[in-house]
Amino acid sequence: MKLIRRPPFALAPFLAVLLFGCASGGDNLPNGPAATGGAGSGSGGTATGGAGLGSGGAGLGTGGAGLGTGGVAPSTSGGAFGVGGAPLGPGGSTAAGGRPGAGGSMIGSSGTGGGAAGTGGAIAIKGDPLIPPVAGDCPPLVNGTINFMGITGLQIAAGVTPESPTAPMLIYWHGTGSTADEYTRLAAPIAQAVIAAGGVIVSPQGTTGGDLLSGTSIFGAGDFKVMDQLVACAVKNNNVNPRRIYTAGCSAGGLMATAMAAERSSYIAAASPNSGGWVVPVPFDSMHTPPLMTVHGKMGSDVVVVDFSSTSATADKAFKDRGGYVVDCDTGGGHCGGSGLAGDAWKFFLSHPFGVEPEPYASGLPVGFSTECKPQ
Repeated sequence: MKLIRRPPFALAPFLAVLLFGCASGGDNLPNGPAATGGAGSGSGGTATGGAGLGSGGAGLGTGGAGLGTGGVAPSTSGGAFGVGGAPLGPGGSTAAGGRPGAGGSMIGSSGTGGGAAGTGGAIAIKGDPLIPPVAGDCPPLVNGTINFMGITGLQIAAGVTPESPTAPMLIYWHGTGSTADEYTRLAAPIAQAVIAAGGVIVSPQGTTGGDLLSGTSIFGAGDFKVMDQLVACAVKNNNVNPRRIYTAGCSAGGLMATAMAAERSSYIAAASPNSGGWVVPVPFDSMHTPPLMTVHGKMGSDVVVVDFSSTSATADKAFKDRGGYVVDCDTGGGHCGGSGLAGDAWKFFLSHPFGVEPEPYASGLPVGFSTECKPQ
């Protein structure tokens, strides 16, 4: 497969003027509803001895794909996503047969008894995320700030590690002039749900929203290499579900989150940039195209050097042209004013584990989703 070659693009002057405070707090919306049982795979997914999972199920066990009983913010009792909930219910990927199953890799394919969806299931999961190998020692991913691989001030937030690999992970990129705890203001419903599910949040602190190591381009690969290792360590030590790794960010961080969705499409399940998008084309590193939910303000009003309504539209088209599912949300307001849609972004993430198929929103956005958002 040919990768899109990006032209040389030094953004040091760009970053010098792309100033963004993003200090105001966002609306803390509910995390969004999910029916008991969900709509995911029923019993019987991958057969015993499948490529990655032992007997008892593929990616989803009995009980459903979204959330089981216990509500939207995953229950602390009965499993990270509620009783019988997703991504793993009874008989799921950590059922008898282990993880990985005998002779398997990390995530299973499909054996006898069905493809990815078992009997009675409605949603199948195709393809395996490519989690980078752990190289060297893993830092402890617990609440606090760490220095790692040349980046100082990496803020980590983590819930209680679940007993099975069900936890989600969020990689958040703050805006220029803002701080690493920005996610607590602009993505509060996502952050609260990730922590409640025993997941991990990583948010690097820097003067810009990205490329903290070289400072020459907001799409630099150096920062993503650091995230590769933190992802690998979170999967290894914090029971993060390899299919539940998401990215978000605002302003310069929104541009970085959109770039990461492409340059790490091999493991990013979905992305929701707030006043982000693409300034220039970014290469994808796999055939997978993460579902994209872009949030931005009104054209002409969401402007800091560039018009983020336009950059969002550029990314929308690029992801859609690759066959990806895209939702565009126009708040009608100004820069990084999309905090009120963070609850919808969490619903979007929950519905889109890595490689989900068929598209769960193919017939339209779910009831209760913001009318500011439109499928593309």
